[in-house]
Amino acid sequence: MINPQQWQRHIEDSKDIFFKRRFDIFRAFEFSINYSLFYNSLIESKLIEASREVFGTDSPPGVAIFSFGAPARKEMFGGSDADVAFYRAGNDTDKELRLREKFVELLQGFNFTKVDTPIWGTLGDIQRYMTTSVTEANQVMEAQFVCGDPGFGKSVEQLRASLYDKDVIARNLVFQFFYFDQYYTKKASPGHLNLKYCAGGIRDLLFPMWYAQLKEGIDRNLKTTALERGLNALYKDELLSNKELIDILRYSSSIAFIRDEVIRLTPGDMDGKLTSQKAVEVYQRRLHLFESSQDIKRLVEKSRRKIISAKAKVWEGLCQYFAASKSKSWNACFKKALAQDNLELPSELENDEVINTARIWNFSAKSAKQSPYYIKSISNSDSWVVLASLLSNPHVSGNIIDSIIKRKGLTPGYEYLLEIAARNPNLKTGTLEFILEDDSTEPRFKKPALELAKRLKLWPK
Repeated sequence: MINPQQWQRHIEDSKDIFFKRRFDIFRAFEFSINYSLFYNSLIESKLIEASREVFGTDSPPGVAIFSFGAPARKEMFGGSDADVAFYRAGNDTDKELRLREKFVELLQGFNFTKVDTPIWGTLGDIQRYMTTSVTEANQVMEAQFVCGDPGFGKSVEQLRASLYDKDVIARNLVFQFFYFDQYYTKKASPGHLNLKYCAGGIRDLLFPMWYAQLKEGIDRNLKTTALERGLNALYKDELLSNKELIDILRYSSSIAFIRDEVIRLTPGDMDGKLTSQKAVEVYQRRLHLFESSQDIKRLVEKSRRKIISAKAKVWEGLCQYFAASKSKSWNACFKKALAQDNLELPSELENDEVINTARIWNFSAKSAKQSPYYIKSISNSDSWVVLASLLSNPHVSGNIIDSIIKRKGLTPGYEYLLEIAARNPNLKTGTLEFILEDDSTEPRFKKPALELAKRLKLWPK
């Protein structure tokens, strides 16, 4: 079995061998692709170890392990999360629960930034999240089979394929453009640059991947990085030249490498917060790769510009998709919503998720104040993206936030709304207490609410 200390030594030795000269940081994704194979071997070995203890066999029946996040995208470095989906055919029998617990326990000693294994994972759960949520649906869409029961793994892939819908992916993409931009402002700090959550940061690498999902469907056996697949989709649609594709891939690779170095130098930092001092430390650690600490900063800024340009091309391609697949009336209303024009929707578009999402995100304090009936009406929607958009908008009142959370926040499939609401400055104390007092949802969804309550000295009671 793989030893945690040997694992860490192997990662460092492999990096030292691979990254020998400055040019190599532009090839960092070659390292991450190979690293993903070793990571998958680790996951398989720990599932075997856990299965032998719980089931007495190497492969537990009706259990399939899928990677998601950076491991699934083949963009994982040593400092990444271990994002593991524990899908199972049963209804959480004692053995399945013990297997999951033992499996997670065995992964804890390998110095990942965290082991992220959602509690949900039955076929019913997968269908619920894919047809309701955006965040969890994204995890299912990008997931790659690693090990376990291959028959059940195929059942998961078949269910996912049956639920694939281009219009849903396009809708989700519109939401993500707005959501990420506002989330980056909340993560910004004058003391550092957050390499994960900033314009042109690591999180923006998701947009080309989502574009490929829109245009080419699900890749159940990804051979390269999800980013490269996405950039190739943009190239095929003549949105990128070959030179632009190569440049974006090279510079994305370099910022991913630098972020990993920052994380490794800063225990507890899961984002990669670059300061002048951290740039110095990275330079001193990798003298052969950089000319100076300022060289690292310049490289990061150039990488960000390249990634921002790729994201802009995704938006352009998304608008072309709408132009080709939607009516002229729809596209006219969408453009008005984006331009913050006063918008009277025709009856057939009153409940359109994409147009309402764009309209909500473009609310100013003045327009929100002038539209109480619209906001009240749309807050009764069952659309995840519409409700998440309302909860993200700083001009939506605490009463509206309270009504959404108490109506939908604890409903299976909508739990991530609890996280979004906890970041809105208009959240009322009563709503915060409602979230904290609930014990029916997975603890991960209440983490931002708990952090807020601690800052306000409302928790622990």
